[in-house]
Order: sequence, then structure tokens, then C-alpha cells
Amino acid sequence: METDKLFPIFMIVGLLAPIAAIVGAVIFYVDHSNRVGGKNRMPVLGYVATLAICGAVGGCVGLTYGIARACSGSNAGNLCGLWGFFVTGPISFAATVLLVAKLVSTAGRKEP
Repeated sequence: METDKLFPIFMIVGLLAPIAAIVGAVIFYVDHSNRVGGKNRMPVLGYVATLAICGAVGGCVGLTYGIARACSGSNAGNLCGLWGFFVTGPISFAATVLLVAKLVSTAGRKEP
């Protein structure tokens, strides 16, 4: 597999992506709060619960896809499942969190 050489780089990206997604989600929530005001904004607990549930689902989908993709084929080693846990799972979690955070931040805007 050609991605064996790129595994360390993708692993670093996979470890940093969830941190960047959480920072981005905080920025999106602050933006949302400033735009809609106090009464119309989404509660913090609801926002965190929404992101946690959607992030968990997205991470599980990425994990499953990564394991299935890396472990398919005759030359897959015994550590092929690590690709899903360290690369595709965290990256898909981060992508899901950022997507949902962006959708929530654009919802409920005040009319100009």
C-alpha cells in the first residue's frame, strides 16, 4: 500500500484535526451568539450535545470506512485497523463537527 509511507503525516493530521475542529466550533458559536442575540441563540448545552452526537456518528462512519478500506486486500497487515482509528476516524469527526457548527452558526440570523 502506497499510503504506508504517508501514514506518519496522516496520523499527525488525524491527531490535530479534532483539536482544530473544537476550536472552530467555539469560534462558530461565538459568531452565532453575536449575530442572533441572547434570546434567539442556541443554548450552549444543546450546541455541545448536538456537536457531540453528530461528531460521534461521523467519527464512527470514518472509523468503519478506514478499517474496511485499509484491511481489504491480500497484503493488509495485522495493524491495518490503525488507519481507521488514527486517520479516517478523527478526520471525519473533525469534518462533521465543523460542518454542523457552521450550519448552526448560520441558522437563526436576524433579518437586516
